[in-house]
Amino acid sequence: ISDSNLIDWLNFIVFLNAWNLSSHELVHPDRNERRPIIWNILDSLLEKYISEKVRSMEPQLCSPWSDIQLLMQLVTEPLAWHGLVIQSCLRSCLPSSKKKKKSGSSYQSSSNMAHAITDSVQQLSLVLEDVMKWISEWNKRPEDENSEGILSLLRKDGHTEGPGRVFHILETFISSMSNADVGDRIYHSLKSWSPADVARKMMTGKLKVLMEFSTICESKLKLLQSLKQQIAHV
Repeated sequence: ISDSNLIDWLNFIVFLNAWNLSSHELVHPDRNERRPIIWNILDSLLEKYISEKVRSMEPQLCSPWSDIQLLMQLVTEPLAWHGLVIQSCLRSCLPSSKKKKKSGSSYQSSSNMAHAITDSVQQLSLVLEDVMKWISEWNKRPEDENSEGILSLLRKDGHTEGPGRVFHILETFISSMSNADVGDRIYHSLKSWSPADVARKMMTGKLKVLMEFSTICESKLKLLQSLKQQIAHV
């Protein structure tokens, strides 16, 4: 699956799995798993693509931001939706004083669902823990090293578009401009422009986004842990 279609396909599988579970069709566990086949495939795909993104990116602020954005989207869309589906499944098999005593088949169905939820929660929790560990590595690098990495990326040869292109145009123009070209007020304003300041501001912005992402991952992990505790009562 290409990156451009990955989120759409995973979201589709999430809702296909939810539809199968709600329709009580095609939900028999895989031969070697306790989860329904589509559920098992979905968990495996989420683990595969999230883990691949984490392993493919060095914990550096100069890493391609498009890959980081895709990683964030994987967690905040398909994984988050899947978590809500799992939460709904758990509610359906929790004991209720208003319900009559379950028959043998109903009890077996609830037991199978509980096992499926437990396996899924465990697998997804490990994935989120890996993401949070990966994010924590970003804060270990010195500020100067991060700034230099961003500047190096922006100044890299071959930039024909994007931030590097804009940065190159500004740096070239400012280094060669004169007071007569742009006027005194604009000249002094542009002369105060600093590549190092730009790199620091980019670094600060990226770190802020990553810390917010870490908070989101933590909240998803807490939800999964609470589901794990609740499933013990089934």
